[in-house]
Amino acid sequence: MKTIYPFHSFLRRKLGMVEQVITAAGLAVLLYGLMWFIPSYPPDWGIVIVVAVFFLSIGSPVAGYFLAVLAAAYPLYLVSIYLAVVFLAIAVIGQHAFIQNLGGVLMTLAAPLLNAIYLSWTIPVLGGLWWGPAGGALMGGLAALWMELVAGMVYLAPDLLKLIGVLPVLADPVAKFASANSLETFQILFLPLAPDSSTLLYHTLQVALWAFVGWAVGMFNEKDFVQIRRPRSSVFLVGGGILVLGILQVALNLWLGSAISADVQTAIGFTVFFSFIAAVLLEVGQYFIEHPLPAPVQRSAPIQLDVDNTPAAMSVPTLPDAPADDKPDDLIMLELD
Repeated sequence: MKTIYPFHSFLRRKLGMVEQVITAAGLAVLLYGLMWFIPSYPPDWGIVIVVAVFFLSIGSPVAGYFLAVLAAAYPLYLVSIYLAVVFLAIAVIGQHAFIQNLGGVLMTLAAPLLNAIYLSWTIPVLGGLWWGPAGGALMGGLAALWMELVAGMVYLAPDLLKLIGVLPVLADPVAKFASANSLETFQILFLPLAPDSSTLLYHTLQVALWAFVGWAVGMFNEKDFVQIRRPRSSVFLVGGGILVLGILQVALNLWLGSAISADVQTAIGFTVFFSFIAAVLLEVGQYFIEHPLPAPVQRSAPIQLDVDNTPAAMSVPTLPDAPADDKPDDLIMLELD
């Protein structure tokens, strides 16, 4: 306890700074991943830009956000000017909400990477726990839609179950959008999700399931009986949310007649296990930092009293002599009168 208490106290005092450092690191990592996915800057310039985004985001999240947006617009411009315009429009219009909830935005954008390492199911669960019902629904639904769009762009089947453990990488992303106009660009993005009505229904319901789980976890987390039992109740919420998401997705596949192979079943098991462990560790870690530990009590040595057990002779105090004028005869005469 003597070692943990100073460290815990330091984290509580610097909690805002710690959150800014983690968010800045996430923003820099995502920007670096985009530069790696779409080579656009010289290697030295790319490193300098990423480092500048990291340190600027620590001091000023607003400035770091806009620098990252401008740095990400150029690679997208090389792929398609229409993608760059849409990206800039969304980033500018939603700047207030994005900057205020930058951690949730980064987690949602990292969904394809998290899905490749069996951690994507933490997004709707943690979204509901940390950003409430609305945040959980938005993060869950947008993460599912984003993974489907990225899969379609790299010629993969946009099925969330079949995408588990797969990192969607395109060898030459520029060639696919090189000669596409605005309408063809949107077709490249959304046509893989809707080749026919049944497939469109399937992908729509998948997005709805992710949004529902995030909303449900957020709703239950706001109940008083859940809050007073944290973090034990959070463990049950995380486990329940991940289990419900897995059951609903499998049921959806079976309902639409899509077979689930042995590899997909194994991937689902890995996702359930690793997502549960990661979400529980993050939630318990946040609870540990947010709440103060009991102050360590300094135990003093017991006081030793020297007691003499030998009996001592009791001394009787001497009474003072009565004054000379207080004579018994005077008292007798008063009584006779």
